[in-house]
Amino acid sequence: MSTTPAPHPHGPKPVVVGVSKSAASRIGLAWASDEAVLRHLPLRLVHALEWPPGADPAPHVPHPERTWSAHFRSGGDAVLREAVEFVHARHPALHVEARAADGPRARVLVEQGAEAALLVVGAKHLNVAEQLFTVSPLGVTLTAHAGCPVVVVREAEHAAGEPPLVVVGVDGSANSRDAMAFAFEEAAMSGARLRAVVVRYLHAEQAAGGERDDVENRSRIELSEATAGWREKYPDVEVEYQVRYGHPARALAHTAAHARCLVVGSRGLGGFRGMLLGSVSHVLLHQATCPLIVVPPRDGTAAY
Repeated sequence: MSTTPAPHPHGPKPVVVGVSKSAASRIGLAWASDEAVLRHLPLRLVHALEWPPGADPAPHVPHPERTWSAHFRSGGDAVLREAVEFVHARHPALHVEARAADGPRARVLVEQGAEAALLVVGAKHLNVAEQLFTVSPLGVTLTAHAGCPVVVVREAEHAAGEPPLVVVGVDGSANSRDAMAFAFEEAAMSGARLRAVVVRYLHAEQAAGGERDDVENRSRIELSEATAGWREKYPDVEVEYQVRYGHPARALAHTAAHARCLVVGSRGLGGFRGMLLGSVSHVLLHQATCPLIVVPPRDGTAAY
């Protein structure tokens, strides 16, 4: 299903968003449509048709339109129509394309991500048991394998403060620098402040021994170096530095609790890019309440 002609193959890459019947999907759809407008990009809605075992997607029978397979496809088209109506009610002038594709949701979205500027999904909050026993949640799979930045949206936007806030995690790695570039661009487009955060862990004896001041000073130098060049490129972005202590994922999630978004890098493993997601990004997929943007390394190497 396509509601409008597909964008020209040499035109701008779209914001791609996965859609389904779920409430979480609608939250992701709202964020994706707003971001597409902000970035002046087309929006592509993608619905994965996950066929049950044994089902025939294209039965060769006298009246295929009467088969269960036809009704299943029709249900997918209905999901896309409702999603298109939702987007057009929110942004009437936005260029929207809708696609249904056969296959598991994760595989379909990873394939679509190859053509995307951003890949967006809505996701429900997982309780502790679900975090422990859910095998390969969608957000983990996408951030490990997609070739573009992936946005996981768990709640309707609740950013506090004016101007809004973009938070970016810094660790000195190459992928962290890619995340910084994305965060500055996002802040500039949305008129947001940028908070660059580095998280340190101090043993009790280090803190008691007066090492905290030294760690604080070195960390702020690292933050200043991490933003060097970008502040000149985006002079209108207000930048602040913050040094936090403790577990990196929890500290970042707390710092960004009321932010417009939290931007971090992802991590691959050697030649098997995407087989392992960095522990910080992985935990944040479960704990971040604001939209989480995971930026992949440009060169496919391990990073954040």
